[in-house]
Formats: sequence, C-alpha cells, structure tokens
Amino acid sequence: MASYAPQALDSKGVALTFNAAAGGGDRVPPGCTLIIKNTNAGTITVTLATPAVFDGDLAVADRVSNTVAATTGINGLKVPNTDIYRDPSDGLVALTWSLTSGVSFAVVS
Repeated sequence: MASYAPQALDSKGVALTFNAAAGGGDRVPPGCTLIIKNTNAGTITVTLATPAVFDGDLAVADRVSNTVAATTGINGLKVPNTDIYRDPSDGLVALTWSLTSGVSFAVVS
C-alpha cells in the first residue's frame, strides 16, 4: 500500500498529479479530498476502511463510495477526518478499489 500526501490547491490553479490505483490499496490522510478518474470499461467503487472497534468487539462497517462511471467517470470524494477511519498505527486512511486498471486519483487539500 502506497501512502500519498495531499497536493495544496491555490487561487492560481494547480496541475494535479494523478496516481494509479494499487491492487493492494492505497493510504491517504484523513480530511483530504480525492479526485478519482475511471477510464476502465467497468464502473468502480472505492472502499474506506474503518478499523475502529467499539465496546470491545463491535466493528464499524467499511464505507463504500458512490459508483464512479465507466470510461469517462470523474468523482470527488471527501475522506472523513474522524478516528473511525484512521489506522491506529499511522493515522492514515486505507483505501481499496473494486477495479484498478484504468483508475487513477489525485489527493488534494
């Protein structure tokens, strides 16, 4: 799993760097925004892992995003800035992709 820091946006505009979605998933900081592009022939979803457990054994279900359309889909996704999504080891949020071929994403703040 690769980790990505957000790119800062400004009033002049920024040429975004897009990263290829990894088969093993990716990691991003909580509170960032993802710009997801899908050129694959199939629709995709992104899953945000929720490692939090309450009351000793009550797991929180992972969050699955809205569908990103096939071929020309572009979606924005705000990664929540809450402890429910943060990995306790490093504080990052783990992402997994339903498909990775033709899928890329930019991380912005």
